[in-house]
Amino acid sequence: MTGWGRVFRYAAAAVGVTALLGGCGGGGDGTAAGQSTVSATPTIAPDAPTAFNGCQLPQSVVDAEQFDPNPDSADAIGNGRVRWRGCTWSTHEGDGYGVGIRTTNITIPMIQANNQFTIAETLTIDGRQAVTYHQTGQTDLRRSCLLEVEMKDGGLEISVTNDPDRKATGSQASCDIAKRLGGELAPTFSASA
Repeated sequence: MTGWGRVFRYAAAAVGVTALLGGCGGGGDGTAAGQSTVSATPTIAPDAPTAFNGCQLPQSVVDAEQFDPNPDSADAIGNGRVRWRGCTWSTHEGDGYGVGIRTTNITIPMIQANNQFTIAETLTIDGRQAVTYHQTGQTDLRRSCLLEVEMKDGGLEISVTNDPDRKATGSQASCDIAKRLGGELAPTFSASA
């Protein structure tokens, strides 16, 4: 794995931990000091959706985005029954953006209710509700972006990190990349997903 891939994997893990501590799920053993919680919907799905696999992307997307081969697994289990399934990918032989592409049982209403996140944009992608969002208080909104595309029992989470020093993609805003990926991937979902 490239050095960029390792950096992105740890950044994606940090975002996931922030989401968990921010209270996207309920039923945990307590709240970390200084962290607020949002009570979870009692109908949280028991697992992340399986109708889409973030580790096996359409070849057309892999080619168009110049994804490097061999993504890293990014499956995770959080407190409050929160689940993620998918992979992290690097692009342009490590000199482009990094992205986590995972399904999760976190829903858009859960994100909207979590005061640890700020919704940047509400949009529709291939007929599905979607939001771009970031950690509340984040100041560099071009560098990283989270996109959630609605799925049955959760969503597809696309987490882009794009440092400005990346030769291949550094001039692009991370939310523009996330929305482009969402537009490429959502049409591949089955109608029941």
